[in-house]
Amino acid sequence: MQAVSQFAVGAELLRSRARLRRALALHGGVWLAHWGNADTQAAYMKPDHHTLSFYLEGGQAVRCRQAPSARGAPGALCSLPAGHESQWDVNGSLQLLHIYLPHLQLAQAAERWFDQDPRLVSLVEHIYFHDHELAALCMRIAALDWRERDAALSLQELTLDLQARLLAQHTTNRLPQRGLRGGLAPAARRRVLDCVEARLALGVSLAELAEAACLSEFHFARMFRASFGVAPHAWVMQRRLVRARALLTDGRSSLDDVAQRCGYAHVSHMNAALRRAGLASAAKLRHS
Repeated sequence: MQAVSQFAVGAELLRSRARLRRALALHGGVWLAHWGNADTQAAYMKPDHHTLSFYLEGGQAVRCRQAPSARGAPGALCSLPAGHESQWDVNGSLQLLHIYLPHLQLAQAAERWFDQDPRLVSLVEHIYFHDHELAALCMRIAALDWRERDAALSLQELTLDLQARLLAQHTTNRLPQRGLRGGLAPAARRRVLDCVEARLALGVSLAELAEAACLSEFHFARMFRASFGVAPHAWVMQRRLVRARALLTDGRSSLDDVAQRCGYAHVSHMNAALRRAGLASAAKLRHS
């Protein structure tokens, strides 16, 4: 988890003895970090990456010396672009979600997703602001168990939506919001669905599905929603349930074998998914 030290903001928090509760690398060089901190100081001096900070707990007594009147609180956000400078006095305890975005990642996203010259796209520096959509995405990211097998796909989708929101609403040259148009072409839909079925037991990434559709991950996620009405992660979870029910009612496979063939980490993981869907336990379904 100490790999977050490759990011200047992460390295500074480690130096200040903040506690790194969990961290995860995602496709494209994006990192998530969940921090706990209390009664210390930190200085961010021209990092070469962007940081989006979301307060999970506390923060009311934290002060940024460059914006002394600004007040933090649970649900508050900070947008810290590459190259900014800020000094912080951390009073009291808090928990933070940090999303570290390499400068190149966001610039390429602006070019690929919105056809914008990446040189004209600059993230706005905000010391404490509120954005309901961004906050909801951050809450969903924080609520997930990042260690679960299926978490990576969901987290990739959420961070893509988060980057799109930043580009559309929090850049110096605000980019236009684009509605969904069309959807996946029939041949692309077939390739994607075949990829899901083939990879169901092992787990499938957003990058693999986007590659099957011959689209960028951002456009694929939106075209998939336009075609199927749900996000790719929700579709994969649905297909797992369908396969599990079929194998369980067939009754010829052990519970452990069914869980493995459907991509669940273990039987209790499968039972939890069945329970969330309002279904009986695996044992009951097997004997129904």
